[in-house]
Amino acid sequence: MRANLLILSITVLFGMILWATLSGPSFIVGTLVWLFFIVITVGYSDTFVLYFLGAREVRSSDEIKFFESASQEAYKLSLPMPHLYYYTGSLERAFVLQRGKVLSLILSKSLLEKSSSAELSAIAFELLLQVKKGMAPKRTKLMFVLGFLAWASHGIMGVLTSIVPSKEIRQAADWFLNYLLHPWLTFLFRAFLGARYFRKLDQLLETFPLENDQLRKVGLRLIKPEDFRSFTTRKLMELSSSSRSRHFQHIMALEFLPHEWDYIFESQEILRAE
Repeated sequence: MRANLLILSITVLFGMILWATLSGPSFIVGTLVWLFFIVITVGYSDTFVLYFLGAREVRSSDEIKFFESASQEAYKLSLPMPHLYYYTGSLERAFVLQRGKVLSLILSKSLLEKSSSAELSAIAFELLLQVKKGMAPKRTKLMFVLGFLAWASHGIMGVLTSIVPSKEIRQAADWFLNYLLHPWLTFLFRAFLGARYFRKLDQLLETFPLENDQLRKVGLRLIKPEDFRSFTTRKLMELSSSSRSRHFQHIMALEFLPHEWDYIFESQEILRAE
Protein backbone atom coordinates (compact mmCIF):
# COMPACT_ATOMS: atom_id res chain seq x y z
CA MET A 1 0.00 0.00 0.00
CA ARG A 2 2.75 2.45 0.93
CA ALA A 3 4.73 1.55 -2.22
CA ASN A 4 1.66 2.39 -4.33
CA LEU A 5 1.31 5.65 -2.39
CA LEU A 6 4.90 6.60 -3.25
CA ILE A 7 4.34 5.83 -6.95
CA LEU A 8 1.09 7.82 -6.96
CA SER A 9 2.75 10.76 -5.20
CA ILE A 10 5.66 10.89 -7.66
CA THR A 11 3.29 10.59 -10.63
CA VAL A 12 1.03 13.39 -9.40
CA LEU A 13 4.00 15.61 -8.47
CA PHE A 14 5.59 15.05 -11.88
CA GLY A 15 2.31 15.92 -13.60
CA MET A 16 1.86 19.10 -11.55
CA ILE A 17 5.42 20.24 -12.32
CA LEU A 18 4.82 19.69 -16.03
CA TRP A 19 1.55 21.63 -15.93
CA ALA A 20 3.07 24.52 -13.98
CA THR A 21 6.38 24.93 -15.82
CA LEU A 22 5.96 23.83 -19.44
CA SER A 23 3.90 24.97 -22.38
CA GLY A 24 3.62 24.36 -26.10
CA PRO A 25 5.79 21.64 -27.66
CA SER A 26 7.83 21.16 -24.48
CA PHE A 27 4.61 20.41 -22.57
CA ILE A 28 3.68 17.76 -25.16
CA VAL A 29 7.11 16.14 -24.87
CA GLY A 30 6.94 16.25 -21.07
CA THR A 31 3.45 14.70 -21.12
CA LEU A 32 4.69 11.87 -23.32
CA VAL A 33 7.52 11.21 -20.86
CA TRP A 34 4.99 11.29 -18.00
CA LEU A 35 2.73 8.78 -19.78
CA PHE A 36 5.75 6.60 -20.57
CA PHE A 37 6.64 6.54 -16.86
CA ILE A 38 3.08 5.45 -15.98
CA VAL A 39 3.10 2.70 -18.61
CA ILE A 40 6.41 1.18 -17.52
CA THR A 41 5.42 1.44 -13.85
CA VAL A 42 2.23 -0.53 -14.45
CA GLY A 43 3.43 -3.03 -17.02
CA TYR A 44 7.22 -3.26 -17.09
CA SER A 45 8.57 -2.41 -13.65
CA ASP A 46 10.39 -5.75 -13.30
CA THR A 47 11.98 -5.41 -16.74
CA PHE A 48 13.45 -2.03 -15.86
CA VAL A 49 14.76 -3.24 -12.49
CA LEU A 50 16.59 -5.98 -14.40
CA TYR A 51 18.00 -3.28 -16.66
CA PHE A 52 19.02 -1.09 -13.71
CA LEU A 53 20.91 -4.08 -12.23
CA GLY A 54 22.46 -5.01 -15.56
CA ALA A 55 21.04 -8.52 -15.05
CA ARG A 56 21.74 -11.32 -17.51
CA GLU A 57 19.49 -14.34 -17.91
CA VAL A 58 20.82 -17.70 -16.77
CA ARG A 59 20.32 -20.66 -19.09
CA SER A 60 19.58 -24.08 -17.61
CA SER A 61 22.58 -25.58 -19.41
CA ASP A 62 24.95 -22.97 -17.92
CA GLU A 63 23.90 -23.08 -14.25
CA ILE A 64 22.34 -26.49 -13.68
CA LYS A 65 22.44 -26.22 -9.89
CA PHE A 66 20.62 -22.89 -9.86
CA PHE A 67 18.03 -24.05 -12.37
CA GLU A 68 17.30 -27.30 -10.53
CA SER A 69 17.14 -25.59 -7.13
CA ALA A 70 14.75 -22.88 -8.34
CA SER A 71 12.59 -25.45 -10.16
CA GLN A 72 12.37 -27.65 -7.07
CA GLU A 73 11.44 -24.79 -4.72
CA ALA A 74 8.89 -23.37 -7.17
CA TYR A 75 7.24 -26.79 -7.39
CA LYS A 76 7.27 -27.09 -3.58
CA LEU A 77 5.44 -23.75 -3.22
CA SER A 78 3.10 -24.41 -6.20
CA LEU A 79 4.48 -21.46 -8.18
CA PRO A 80 5.39 -21.14 -11.86
CA MET A 81 9.03 -21.61 -12.80
CA PRO A 82 10.79 -18.24 -12.39
CA HIS A 83 13.19 -16.67 -14.84
CA LEU A 84 16.73 -16.77 -13.49
CA TYR A 85 19.29 -13.97 -13.72
CA TYR A 86 22.65 -12.92 -12.34
CA TYR A 87 24.27 -9.50 -12.10
CA THR A 88 27.73 -8.20 -11.30
CA GLY A 89 27.92 -5.99 -8.23
CA SER A 90 29.81 -5.29 -5.02
CA LEU A 91 27.76 -7.26 -2.46
CA GLU A 92 26.40 -10.79 -2.29
CA ARG A 93 22.70 -10.11 -2.75
CA ALA A 94 19.61 -11.89 -4.07
CA PHE A 95 16.33 -10.32 -5.21
CA VAL A 96 12.91 -11.48 -6.36
CA LEU A 97 10.71 -9.58 -8.81
CA GLN A 98 7.09 -10.22 -9.73
CA ARG A 99 4.86 -8.83 -12.45
CA GLY A 100 1.60 -10.75 -12.60
CA LYS A 101 2.54 -14.39 -13.11
CA VAL A 102 6.06 -13.53 -14.32
CA LEU A 103 8.65 -14.24 -11.62
CA SER A 104 12.36 -13.41 -11.67
CA LEU A 105 15.13 -14.43 -9.29
CA ILE A 106 18.36 -12.40 -9.46
CA LEU A 107 21.57 -13.38 -7.67
CA SER A 108 24.89 -11.59 -7.64
CA LYS A 109 27.49 -13.40 -9.71
CA SER A 110 29.79 -13.98 -6.74
CA LEU A 111 26.95 -15.47 -4.69
CA LEU A 112 25.92 -17.74 -7.55
CA GLU A 113 29.47 -19.02 -8.05
CA LYS A 114 30.10 -19.73 -4.34
CA SER A 115 26.79 -21.37 -3.37
CA SER A 116 26.17 -25.10 -3.23
CA SER A 117 22.96 -26.74 -4.44
CA ALA A 118 21.55 -26.81 -0.90
CA GLU A 119 22.36 -23.13 -0.39
CA LEU A 120 20.80 -22.16 -3.71
CA SER A 121 17.67 -24.08 -2.73
CA ALA A 122 17.46 -22.18 0.55
CA ILE A 123 17.94 -18.84 -1.21
CA ALA A 124 15.36 -19.68 -3.88
CA PHE A 125 12.87 -20.78 -1.22
CA GLU A 126 13.26 -17.53 0.74
CA LEU A 127 12.76 -15.45 -2.39
CA LEU A 128 9.80 -17.45 -3.68
CA LEU A 129 8.17 -17.41 -0.26
CA GLN A 130 7.74 -13.65 -0.75
CA VAL A 131 5.82 -14.42 -3.94
CA LYS A 132 3.70 -17.09 -2.26
CA LYS A 133 2.65 -14.69 0.48
CA GLY A 134 1.89 -11.81 -1.90
CA MET A 135 4.81 -9.65 -0.76
CA ALA A 136 6.92 -9.49 -3.91
CA PRO A 137 4.86 -7.05 -6.09
CA LYS A 138 5.19 -4.24 -3.55
CA ARG A 139 8.94 -4.68 -3.35
CA THR A 140 9.24 -4.85 -7.15
CA LYS A 141 7.43 -1.53 -7.57
CA LEU A 142 9.49 0.17 -4.90
CA MET A 143 12.78 -1.09 -6.34
CA PHE A 144 11.68 0.22 -9.73
CA VAL A 145 10.90 3.71 -8.39
CA LEU A 146 14.14 3.96 -6.41
CA GLY A 147 16.14 2.46 -9.27
CA PHE A 148 14.56 4.98 -11.62
CA LEU A 149 15.50 7.84 -9.28
CA ALA A 150 19.10 6.60 -9.10
CA TRP A 151 19.28 6.10 -12.87
CA ALA A 152 17.78 9.54 -13.58
CA SER A 153 20.10 11.22 -11.06
CA HIS A 154 23.21 9.66 -12.57
CA GLY A 155 21.96 10.46 -16.07
CA ILE A 156 21.40 14.12 -15.23
CA MET A 157 24.80 14.31 -13.55
CA GLY A 158 26.36 12.77 -16.64
CA VAL A 159 24.79 15.43 -18.87
CA LEU A 160 25.84 18.26 -16.56
CA THR A 161 29.46 17.09 -16.31
CA SER A 162 29.86 16.02 -19.94
CA ILE A 163 31.39 19.39 -20.79
CA VAL A 164 33.88 19.22 -17.91
CA PRO A 165 37.31 18.24 -19.32
CA SER A 166 38.76 17.08 -15.99
CA LYS A 167 38.19 13.41 -15.16
CA GLU A 168 38.90 14.09 -11.48
CA ILE A 169 36.17 16.74 -11.29
CA ARG A 170 33.65 14.34 -12.89
CA GLN A 171 34.59 11.65 -10.39
CA ALA A 172 34.24 14.10 -7.49
CA ALA A 173 30.78 15.10 -8.76
CA ASP A 174 29.76 11.42 -8.95
CA TRP A 175 30.97 10.78 -5.41
CA PHE A 176 29.15 13.86 -4.10
CA LEU A 177 25.95 12.65 -5.83
CA ASN A 178 26.27 9.19 -4.29
CA TYR A 179 26.98 10.70 -0.87
CA LEU A 180 23.70 12.64 -1.04
CA LEU A 181 21.62 10.10 -2.95
CA HIS A 182 22.10 6.85 -1.04
CA PRO A 183 20.76 8.07 2.35
CA TRP A 184 17.61 9.39 0.65
CA LEU A 185 17.04 6.12 -1.20
CA THR A 186 17.46 4.20 2.05
CA PHE A 187 15.08 6.57 3.84
CA LEU A 188 12.40 6.14 1.16
CA PHE A 189 12.83 2.37 1.15
CA ARG A 190 12.39 2.16 4.91
CA ALA A 191 9.50 4.61 4.91
CA PHE A 192 7.48 2.87 2.21
CA LEU A 193 8.43 -0.77 2.80
CA GLY A 194 9.42 -0.67 6.42
CA ALA A 195 11.00 -3.11 8.86
CA ARG A 196 7.59 -4.77 9.17
CA TYR A 197 8.20 -6.40 5.79
CA PHE A 198 11.41 -8.04 7.01
CA ARG A 199 9.92 -9.04 10.36
CA LYS A 200 7.00 -10.70 8.60
CA LEU A 201 9.34 -12.58 6.28
CA ASP A 202 11.49 -13.70 9.22
CA GLN A 203 8.39 -15.01 11.03
CA LEU A 204 7.23 -16.84 7.91
CA LEU A 205 10.62 -18.51 7.52
CA GLU A 206 10.44 -19.80 11.08
CA THR A 207 7.44 -21.93 10.10
CA PHE A 208 9.72 -23.86 7.69
CA PRO A 209 12.48 -25.19 10.01
CA LEU A 210 14.55 -27.07 7.41
CA GLU A 211 14.69 -24.26 4.86
CA ASN A 212 15.17 -21.66 7.59
CA ASP A 213 18.09 -23.57 9.09
CA GLN A 214 19.79 -23.90 5.71
CA LEU A 215 19.34 -20.20 5.01
CA ARG A 216 20.92 -19.35 8.37
CA LYS A 217 23.93 -21.44 7.36
CA VAL A 218 24.19 -19.34 4.21
CA GLY A 219 24.13 -16.27 6.43
CA LEU A 220 27.01 -17.54 8.55
CA ARG A 221 29.15 -17.72 5.44
CA LEU A 222 28.08 -14.33 4.10
CA ILE A 223 28.21 -12.27 7.28
CA LYS A 224 31.19 -9.95 7.09
CA PRO A 225 30.31 -6.84 9.12
CA GLU A 226 33.64 -5.18 8.47
CA ASP A 227 33.10 -5.39 4.70
CA PHE A 228 30.24 -2.96 4.24
CA ARG A 229 28.10 -2.42 7.34
CA SER A 230 30.06 0.40 8.90
CA PHE A 231 29.34 3.93 7.71
CA THR A 232 33.00 4.61 6.94
CA THR A 233 33.41 1.46 4.84
CA ARG A 234 30.26 2.15 2.83
CA LYS A 235 31.41 5.69 2.08
CA LEU A 236 34.79 4.39 0.98
CA MET A 237 33.02 1.96 -1.35
CA GLU A 238 30.98 4.86 -2.75
CA LEU A 239 34.17 6.87 -3.20
CA SER A 240 35.90 4.06 -5.06
CA SER A 241 32.83 3.52 -7.27
CA SER A 242 33.23 7.06 -8.66
CA SER A 243 36.04 5.71 -10.83
CA ARG A 244 33.67 3.12 -12.32
CA SER A 245 30.86 3.59 -14.81
CA ARG A 246 27.66 5.36 -13.81
CA HIS A 247 25.76 2.14 -14.50
CA PHE A 248 27.88 0.40 -11.86
CA GLN A 249 27.14 3.25 -9.47
CA HIS A 250 23.38 2.89 -9.71
CA ILE A 251 23.74 -0.89 -9.38
CA MET A 252 25.45 -0.12 -6.08
CA ALA A 253 22.58 2.22 -5.16
CA LEU A 254 20.14 -0.70 -5.38
CA GLU A 255 22.53 -3.07 -3.58
CA PHE A 256 22.92 -0.67 -0.66
CA LEU A 257 19.16 -0.58 -0.04
CA PRO A 258 18.07 -2.41 3.13
CA HIS A 259 17.89 -6.15 2.48
CA GLU A 260 16.10 -8.91 4.36
CA TRP A 261 19.37 -10.73 4.93
CA ASP A 262 20.73 -7.75 6.86
CA TYR A 263 17.78 -8.04 9.24
CA ILE A 264 17.60 -11.85 9.44
CA PHE A 265 21.32 -12.51 9.73
CA GLU A 266 21.92 -9.59 12.10
CA SER A 267 19.17 -10.98 14.35
CA GLN A 268 20.94 -14.32 14.13
CA GLU A 269 24.20 -12.77 15.31
CA ILE A 270 22.41 -11.16 18.27
CA LEU A 271 20.84 -14.49 19.25
CA ARG A 272 24.20 -16.25 19.01
CA ALA A 273 25.81 -13.58 21.19
CA GLU A 274 23.10 -13.99 23.80
